[in-house]
Parts: sequence; structure tokens; C-alpha cells
Amino acid sequence: MKTVLFIPGFREDLKTRDYKSIIKAIESKGYTVQFVPINWQRTVISDWVEELDKVYANYDPKDTILAGFSYGSMTAFMSATKKNPAELWLFSFSPYFSDDMPKLKKSWLNNIGHRRADAFRALDFNKLAKAITCKTLIIVGDVEAKKYPLIGNRSRVAHKAIKRSRLITVAGSDHDVTDKSYITAILAAI
Repeated sequence: MKTVLFIPGFREDLKTRDYKSIIKAIESKGYTVQFVPINWQRTVISDWVEELDKVYANYDPKDTILAGFSYGSMTAFMSATKKNPAELWLFSFSPYFSDDMPKLKKSWLNNIGHRRADAFRALDFNKLAKAITCKTLIIVGDVEAKKYPLIGNRSRVAHKAIKRSRLITVAGSDHDVTDKSYITAILAAI
């Protein structure tokens, strides 16, 4: 049985949105799910990856799936570049890599702060993607891809760059991994 290490979105924890529903749904497919809380306050992506890696170190990568939503998907991706899991699941993969940063709205940059923005500017997606050799599932909602074109673009670019990846676009779904249609798409894919 594989264990899914699930990383939430930015500034989120188990209670912020209905993460219990996605955990229960994934468990219904025979997986064990460990929710990995992240300290988002005054931290940058290297800190988030370090937090995940402390948990990941307790598992055998060949029996582990790294899954994340939004910033959590970036965190899972970055961890996987160092130690590939059995699978990588990227839900609403955030567009905060060096090639994305010039295209981000000023309000998005102000929201994340200059330290996080500087940390993201150092992340060369194309170089990092070459380190991903595991099976990778990328899911994005079509509503979020229209509302936030950079998220849709990042998902398409990731699909092209990661060799063993599959991209699924969820009809009628916004930036919410706990949306019923999003969960249905995940269950169908796994």
C-alpha cells in the first residue's frame, strides 16, 4: 500500500478548506494519506521543502506519493527533484518559477512578499523538471486556468517538460482541490 504525503495550499492547514474530504476520497482508493502541515509564516519555499523532507525521510520513496495543492504542489515538486517518489501529484500547480515571475501581477507579488519572490526567482523550472523521472499527475481546473492563465500555462508547460506526466483539466472547477468535480477527477485518475 502506498502512502500519500499531502501538502496544502499557501497559508492553509487541515481546517482552512475541506481537506478531510480529499483525504477521505484518496483513502477510499486504498491509499494511506498523511497530511503534512507547513509553517507558512515568514518562510520561503526552501523552508517548506525542508519541512516536507523531514516527514518524507520516514518513508520509502518507492512506496510514497508526493501530492500537493497550489503552493503545496510546488513544495512537492521541489522535494521530488531531490528524491523521486513513486508518483508525484500536482494539483493546481502554482506558477512561481523564474520564468513565471516577470508575468505575475504586482498584486500577487505584493501578497507573497519580497523574500518569497526572490526565492521563487531562483527556481529554474526547466532545469528542475529534468530531475523528475517518476510518474506525474497534473490536474488543473478549467475555470481557474481561465481566471488565472499563468496556472493553466504552468500546468501545460509542466506536462510537456516532465516525461512521464499526464495532464487533466477539470471542467467547471476553480482553484479548489476540495471541489466535488476536482475530487471526482482525482479519483478517476488514480
